Amino acid sequence: MTKNDDGLDADLLAARSEASALFAAAARNDQAGVTAQLHCLAAATALRAPSGPVPATADAADPDRLVEQALHILGELEPEDFAHPDVLAAARHGRRALRARR
Repeated sequence: MTKNDDGLDADLLAARSEASALFAAAARNDQAGVTAQLHCLAAATALRAPSGPVPATADAADPDRLVEQALHILGELEPEDFAHPDVLAAARHGRRALRARR
């Protein structure tokens, strides 16, 4: 298991980065309402991970689908990794973003 400077293993950091990128893409999406965009931005920020580039096609995707994909990634984490306060905060913001769109 490879750890970074913050003590996070590489797989956990990759999952955080991917989820963060998806939340960021949903936040940029014009189809998302302002409240949903703010929650997505908060979720991306809460993960404290560098988000990799998201293909431009992701910006055109349904923002709910992007958020659902990000939440799925977080949900697949090991329980001790999901229990980190920043991951829990990101998941809460993601759920709020979905509720804001309905």
